[in-house]
Amino acid sequence: MPELPEVETIKRDLAKLLAGKKIFNISTNTPKQIRPSLKTVKKNIIGKKIKGVKRRAKLLLIFLEDNLVLGVHLKMTGQLFFKKNTEPKNKHQRAVITLSEGKELRFNDLRKFGYLQLIKGKKELDSTLEKYGPEPFLDLDFVYFKKLLTSTSRAIKIVLMDQSKISGIGNIYANDALFLARVNPAKPANKITAGKAKKLYNSIHQVLKAGIRFRGASDQSYLDALGQKGSYQDHFLTYKRAGEKCFNCGAKIKRIKLGGRGTFYCPICQK
Repeated sequence: MPELPEVETIKRDLAKLLAGKKIFNISTNTPKQIRPSLKTVKKNIIGKKIKGVKRRAKLLLIFLEDNLVLGVHLKMTGQLFFKKNTEPKNKHQRAVITLSEGKELRFNDLRKFGYLQLIKGKKELDSTLEKYGPEPFLDLDFVYFKKLLTSTSRAIKIVLMDQSKISGIGNIYANDALFLARVNPAKPANKITAGKAKKLYNSIHQVLKAGIRFRGASDQSYLDALGQKGSYQDHFLTYKRAGEKCFNCGAKIKRIKLGGRGTFYCPICQK
């Protein structure tokens, strides 16, 4: 699933590409991925100009005229491409927003878990966003972070990936942040010392910044808004490196499962 760095990269690209474009049409071959319905979305967005693009957690927010927002969640395999209308279609293309100047915003999704959602007005937008926790680069301060850790005995990696507690961190960056902080991913959050908590807090920001700098991780289906790969996958610290040598001590990286997700760590550095 695209995480904060991947969605942020797409947001930054689309903020430049979509500003001022007018929406002429929206079509889909999987109506269930358009919320609340294709009819309602089409009725509201056709003819509207795009004012800007923002991100909250892993959700893209395309702001339109008349206090309307089109939210896009990529889920596991979603992709959002800015294309000329003459370019070939992708076989997993699920929805197309036809734009002015011969351009299209194309939503591809192999597994069909992603969605486009119409959001009307500030109240509905606030309701949509209130389920997400603080943003690492916005309002996730250390006081909140330390309090969060001391309040639960859940495994620290599971806590980091809980979007209602902290926004945007998924499997890739949780693994690598824990490695940098030398914290075992299975360790109960409330057993982490204040010093380790501070290291982990800083490591979260470090790996997310690296993810953005390398324009995301394209180890699976992620591509940016222009269809290009990111390169953070060339810089994984532990993620998907089971059996390979730890960059710190040379021990072999191990893989376990936590919360149903593959989890990678060094048994020496992250005791």
